[in-house]
Amino acid sequence: MNVIPRGRYIVEFLSSRPEFAGVGKATAARLWKHFGTELYTALGDGDVDRLAEVLDRNQAAIVVEAWANQIALADCVVFFDENGIDPKVARKAVDFWGPDALAKIRDNPYRLLTICSWRQVDRVAFGIGIPANDVRRQVAAVESVLYDRIDRKHTWCPRDELVAQTAKRLDVSVEKAERALEAAVGDRAALPIDGGYQPAGAAYMERFIETRIEEHIAAVDGNDLFLDGITAKDVAHFLDEFDPRGTLTDQQREAVGMAIGHRFSLLIGGAGVGKTTALKAVNATARNFGMAVYQLAIAGRAAKRIAEATGKHAQTVASWLKGVADGRIELGRHTMVIIDEASMLDLPILYLILFHLPKEARCLLVGDTAQLPPIGFGLTLHRLVEEKRIPKTELTRILRATESTGIPQVSVAIRGGEVPDLHAYASRRGGCSLVRANGNGVIHAIEDVLHDLRGEEVQVVGSVYAGPAGIDAINAYFHAARVAAGAPSLNGFAEGDPCIWTVNDYDRNLWNGSMGRVVGLDADTVVAEFEDGKHRIGPSEIDRLALAYCISVHKAQGSQFKNVVIPVQPSANMDRAMIYTAVTRATDRVIVIGSPPDLVSAVVPYPRSLDRKVALALTHDGQRPV
Repeated sequence: MNVIPRGRYIVEFLSSRPEFAGVGKATAARLWKHFGTELYTALGDGDVDRLAEVLDRNQAAIVVEAWANQIALADCVVFFDENGIDPKVARKAVDFWGPDALAKIRDNPYRLLTICSWRQVDRVAFGIGIPANDVRRQVAAVESVLYDRIDRKHTWCPRDELVAQTAKRLDVSVEKAERALEAAVGDRAALPIDGGYQPAGAAYMERFIETRIEEHIAAVDGNDLFLDGITAKDVAHFLDEFDPRGTLTDQQREAVGMAIGHRFSLLIGGAGVGKTTALKAVNATARNFGMAVYQLAIAGRAAKRIAEATGKHAQTVASWLKGVADGRIELGRHTMVIIDEASMLDLPILYLILFHLPKEARCLLVGDTAQLPPIGFGLTLHRLVEEKRIPKTELTRILRATESTGIPQVSVAIRGGEVPDLHAYASRRGGCSLVRANGNGVIHAIEDVLHDLRGEEVQVVGSVYAGPAGIDAINAYFHAARVAAGAPSLNGFAEGDPCIWTVNDYDRNLWNGSMGRVVGLDADTVVAEFEDGKHRIGPSEIDRLALAYCISVHKAQGSQFKNVVIPVQPSANMDRAMIYTAVTRATDRVIVIGSPPDLVSAVVPYPRSLDRKVALALTHDGQRPV
């Protein structure tokens, strides 16, 4: 077993926390070299004299005070350092358990499974003397298998697989693993569901969502559109005034009536079928009848796009949840929440939305179930569309221009598992086309296309980070080319590099997926310009910025670009949903770069990304979860 050398993490902790002013990595390393494990004692005792053997006396006093002010965190850091675990875990433990964190961990180190791997936690437990046959270890082994399933996006595990993996983890017989499972069920660490078991957290969230949707549905009069005197005739009359030229289709008008008349509903449809137009009408109708409408999306760019399209404010789900938690957003029975690109909603996010939303309020999920499922675990929109009791309108008529782009027809083919007929790429020819290329030739083909389309908005959208045509290779290639051409560079970025912000940042008003460009370098700071202006990004934040010559399909989801270039290479992640989502990011032109056989193997089979075992359902044919 390779144990990380002791001292590494205490050095990182002291040098990374701003409270330890003036202590960089070199100084922290000198402290460890001078004191070794006695450093823990000197810090804990507040021994300024001893620390002054290495530090300036005033600095030693600052370090001692900072250590005392964070004693719970510091104790955890020492414990984790002794056991070779990253100190970031200590912060998570203290945030979760407070000042009693270390006592709780010593009482049952398997509590750390929520933030550490089984191998790490089992090593810690062994180190403090917990025997191999301890019931805490048996329950934790079962729980860790269920957590691993969560990591693979599933919310439940078949019984046979759970028993087999538990036996392997504990290195015991199947019979003993079954007894461990019985103990886990008794401890409610594993909850039975027909055919298998769920971890408690996922089970609770799925059951809550089911119950809340049931309450929303039950709260609606079943005879006709009805809310505080609003009738179907009232809605129709308003739409006649709102749309005097009759541009709304019957399906779009139906969607508006559904959203106004039901407290939970779904609006789905593929690319170019007019979901955004329908949303504009839903917005206008809801506001006309006195509703407070909140338009939400997971990605910041998606929120901005829907705001521009509807002419009404939109925000990220994260900012909305923060506003609700802070009390800045008040919700009531006249609230309507519209969530666009709802295929991106994972189980925890939908749970949080419905947890805060009063059951008398309205919730409309809008999305395309052929797109990629959420990055997080579970399936929500993809599963809920299967529920016949949930009001649903599916827009099927393609309205977006077809002759000029061909994107809607190509996307429909891919949606149905058919390989589209793509014409050979030509720089002056629009629509959807194919450049035949393999391996390293894919990047050179991308370079040719970008040269042809210089001056236009073009985004390369990839499915995998590794490989000769992966996202990392593409970004590294074009960044290196810019540096070779003489652009000054710093911390992995050069002037002129396209870039993307990778976290939700309320202080900067930047969101995960905000696109920009590096416009300058100043000392140790990268200056990047985004839509809302320039931002100075220092060394401590540079990991929040990434190159964006090529971005992942997940990052692009919810956004639109005039031209989209899609490198295709064989991988486990490349499937129909991935290709479809990438294609539908384009408004004018799509250029696929790869080989026809790779395209066939991606498009024809059922999407691997949608093959998730989840238990979300309003009714269960088998055993109801207990």
